[in-house]
Amino acid sequence: MPRLRIVQTSDVHLRPDRPERRRALELVFAQAAARAADVVLIAGDLFDRAIDAQAERAAVRKMVEELAPRPVIFVPGNADQDAYAASADFGANALVLAKAPYTRARIAGLELVGVPWQAGRSLAECLTAVACEPRHTVLVAHGSLVDAAGTAFAGEGEDGAFMPIFAQDLTRRFSYAALGHLHAGDGLVRREDQRLVAYAGSPVATSSRELGPRSVLVVDFEPGVGVLAHEVVPLPTPSYDLVHVVCMPGMELEAIERLAKEAAARKASGVRVIARLTGATTEPADALRAIAERELQRAFATPAAIAAEAGASDQTPTAVLELSVASHPQLAQIAVVSEFVARLVAAAKCGNVEDPRTLETALRIGLGSFVEALP
Repeated sequence: MPRLRIVQTSDVHLRPDRPERRRALELVFAQAAARAADVVLIAGDLFDRAIDAQAERAAVRKMVEELAPRPVIFVPGNADQDAYAASADFGANALVLAKAPYTRARIAGLELVGVPWQAGRSLAECLTAVACEPRHTVLVAHGSLVDAAGTAFAGEGEDGAFMPIFAQDLTRRFSYAALGHLHAGDGLVRREDQRLVAYAGSPVATSSRELGPRSVLVVDFEPGVGVLAHEVVPLPTPSYDLVHVVCMPGMELEAIERLAKEAAARKASGVRVIARLTGATTEPADALRAIAERELQRAFATPAAIAAEAGASDQTPTAVLELSVASHPQLAQIAVVSEFVARLVAAAKCGNVEDPRTLETALRIGLGSFVEALP
């Protein structure tokens, strides 16, 4: 049987007041056309809410129909589970797999099983008694792969929207599981020979907790064989990056300079850098914030001509300061405090403590104890 090229995405969370999300979906469809995809899979949460589907459906239908005759497959997620009424028109080449507990379909030579998000159920419960030939069948589902939950982010306000998926329920039934619900994080794509379990992630950052460049997943699948190849294709859509520096008493200016320098090194089109300064200080917090904001502003200053050309574009690199420093100005003139900090830093270096959170925790506890001991 012929090789099929599949483009996978999910978690776009379309809504009228977030035009960058519609632009991201347009880029996904553009990749499908440019790479001669045979099928597009949208594994849930295309819309932010059912009410947003009413406003965005016409635009989605236009994109889908422009991709015809390629089929576009939709599976509802927890956010848009009520957006797929039988009367909703997504285009003649659209196929909605919304029936619970699952829907089976054959399209473009592909055997599909679609599992929409279902409250209080696991994927295993939804697939009870389902028999599949793994090398011929692709799963499209919206839920949380259990062993990925600690390293991935599912979107703001979705902590309770949990439909557990266990890896063993996938590998014995499917060669390719196209999943939605996890927006970003580590371990979203897992490949073993001709088997693939994958989240595409959100094609545009919908939260500052979604770190890293956004992408779409392209998969080559051959019925009877399984997954032949896969590629994570970057998208030029708005994203977030993180720079984290720990501040120490007496070394505040060095920490701020390092924060600004590292943040500036991450400057790129469409990237919003989160400059996070934590730790402890004996300086007033307001003074520290003012210095940090000034240094970041200098680091991200844009020449007037470039700024005028970019206007209010969401592609202009920016930085936002997150300041969470424990401020104890009452300790500023106490010599033993400076000695404590110096010894703590030296001990960390001797012990090869590489995680700044370990040093930060010790610092906060130690300075807190000094504050409590003050008369």
